[in-house]
Amino acid sequence: MASILYAWEFGANLGHVGAFMPLARALRDAGHDVHWMVTQPAVVGDFLAGEGFAWLAAPTVPEAARPGPPLTYADILLRFGYSDPRALFGLVGGWREAMRLTGAQLVLADHAPTALLAARTLGIPVMLFSNGFTAPPRHSPLPNMRPWASVPEQTISQLDVTALSAVNAVLARFECARMQHLADLFDVAEEALVTFPELDHYPSRGPARYWGSLPSAGTGRSATWPAGRTPRLFAYLRPESPHHEAVLAALLALGHAAVVYFPNMPPALAARYAAPHLAFIDHPADMEQMTREADIAITYASLATTTAFLLAGKPLLLLPGHLEQFLVARRVEEMGAGRMVNPEQPPGDLRAVLADLIDNPSWRENARAFAAKYAAFDQQAVIGNLVRRIAEMLDGPAQKEGTS
Repeated sequence: MASILYAWEFGANLGHVGAFMPLARALRDAGHDVHWMVTQPAVVGDFLAGEGFAWLAAPTVPEAARPGPPLTYADILLRFGYSDPRALFGLVGGWREAMRLTGAQLVLADHAPTALLAARTLGIPVMLFSNGFTAPPRHSPLPNMRPWASVPEQTISQLDVTALSAVNAVLARFECARMQHLADLFDVAEEALVTFPELDHYPSRGPARYWGSLPSAGTGRSATWPAGRTPRLFAYLRPESPHHEAVLAALLALGHAAVVYFPNMPPALAARYAAPHLAFIDHPADMEQMTREADIAITYASLATTTAFLLAGKPLLLLPGHLEQFLVARRVEEMGAGRMVNPEQPPGDLRAVLADLIDNPSWRENARAFAAKYAAFDQQAVIGNLVRRIAEMLDGPAQKEGTS
């Protein structure tokens, strides 16, 4: 069949790889060779090995310090090599060689803009496999991702100009056509938005095709609920999650039965919040069980977990740790299906916030409205549709973007 390269460049933990895994399995079952380029091999290696896949480390550079938080996708690029044409040339060269070594006939790019650039220079077709955040609207300049903050248009435009200069310098070295706009980087053979319009990080995107979310990778294990008051709560926290200790204090005080998945939880923290109604687990939870049995979820706003609970009609308390998660949490709060805790502000009284989520029926009603809208949505069908579309792309003519 065909050689397919999954490319992951930016991000952390298992979220991106886990979201792609159900599709990777289906592609393998269809006879394709799926190769992986991952940015955190030390984190995802065990997971991939357990699934029978091999992997290569993606070319990356350490994040460069820049003033303030990222304002646009161009600002993110400038933090990871796009402010220096020489650095970007080195990264593109690494991606190109990986594509050659694997004989890639198609690249599935997941938050991997430099893989897009490398594939362009080689004329390899790309499916932009995106949760929304990684596929900014084709506006020039790329839009402000912090619309609540007033940013001069000149500042936004200059970010595009700086990144585009490096991109065009690299394209010139490979004797490829220059780009007119930085947004041209995302002009690929296919854009697959594996999310829902209500959860798109860019609410102003305009008309787009949304495939919907993929099912869980199915790597979780069942958990036993502790004794405690109902409703039941499920929490997914990390040591780096903002305000995680304030959440634990609220759970301890409320007395509701809660399962808390907290990988790498410091023993001292676990001892401090030990209680009969709190069950701490250090392995991924069975999400089908949790979405079915828990009444409320508390997460750091990972899109996969957030979507799973919304499809089950369950409200959420969201503690985003970075911009991508913040934008998801903001969309959930806008639809009235959850509450968000701003990571840049004190957490306030989270016991009262959770009590409101429990006692105020409007949160459940709005979450159930989302679930009802997509009641006929079939996540397994999405996989089948993507496999068929990929087969069509492989059968069609290759892109002619590059010349070398």
